Amino acid sequence: MSDRQDARFRRIVYSSIATARTDEDMQIDILRQSRANNGLNGISGILLSDGRRFLQVLEGTPEAIEHVFSRISADPRHGEVRTLHDEYDSRRIFSGWTMASMSDSRQTDAIRERLQVLLRSAPDDIRDEFEDILRTVR
Repeated sequence: MSDRQDARFRRIVYSSIATARTDEDMQIDILRQSRANNGLNGISGILLSDGRRFLQVLEGTPEAIEHVFSRISADPRHGEVRTLHDEYDSRRIFSGWTMASMSDSRQTDAIRERLQVLLRSAPDDIRDEFEDILRTVR
């Protein structure tokens, strides 16, 4: 990854626990809301959920990421918010997606390819988190 001074983007990977069981309608609502908010803030990324856990990658300017991540951390639907990885980079991995989701079967292969790029250089514990949730994601 790039030196922080040369980086234009910040990428955070976080996990959280849903404070209430999220059904498919609630997951769709969260995804729709994420896409709208992220589009306004210039954020890209991916959101995965198995109905109990959230695993998300957020990419954008450092200021935008700080703003959005603060909002997520305060959201009552998220408990036990835990930052897994926080880095600066000169490029986005999920460019073009305000919020990708495995629920969109038309893009599943493209999403998996980009996840592989992300996970190629990720620490083992982050790779394990993604692999675990990808086994159960809806």
